[in-house]
Amino acid sequence: MKIYIIFWIIFISLFFSSPSKAENPTIQNIRISSSPSHLNVRFYLANSFSPKIEEAIKNGIPTTFAYSVMLYQQSFWNDKLLTAITIAKTIKFDNLKNECTIVTASKENENGPSQLVISTLEEAKKNMSQIEILSVYPIWKLERNNTYYFEIKAAAEGVKPPAYIHYFLFFLDWKYFDTDWVMEYFSY
Repeated sequence: MKIYIIFWIIFISLFFSSPSKAENPTIQNIRISSSPSHLNVRFYLANSFSPKIEEAIKNGIPTTFAYSVMLYQQSFWNDKLLTAITIAKTIKFDNLKNECTIVTASKENENGPSQLVISTLEEAKKNMSQIEILSVYPIWKLERNNTYYFEIKAAAEGVKPPAYIHYFLFFLDWKYFDTDWVMEYFSY
């Protein structure tokens, strides 16, 4: 009897265990540079397009990648937040025209959202995963011989359902992914 139970436990655990999952999305290749007047940052979101996200995009479901970037000045007691930037990139695939439209929005951009039409999904995926923020913070406001750091995070979600749907479909996860915060230190 014990062998029978052990067999079923092993069988069920093997049957219901998920196969090795693809790597989780991560922020990589953070590059900090400066222009004559401002600090700039660029980075790449790796492993961001799972089969679930690609299928949603190919079915015409708008998908948004939200990037949060914060710049801190490190201090002994309490680090000081210098600036916070949020960028949202939304991709929508048009099946009839076989092209992708990417809308990039940021509160910091006075010109409003920008729109870009790309002819291939592969090129659109590259554009969605690469971020370059020019003029993050004025150089003249940075203090010499101090340590600073960026905290960067990304999240992706599809179309948000109406609020009441959550009560009936509470078991569904509407968010595709949410990365950990990544910190990149630099000295000035």
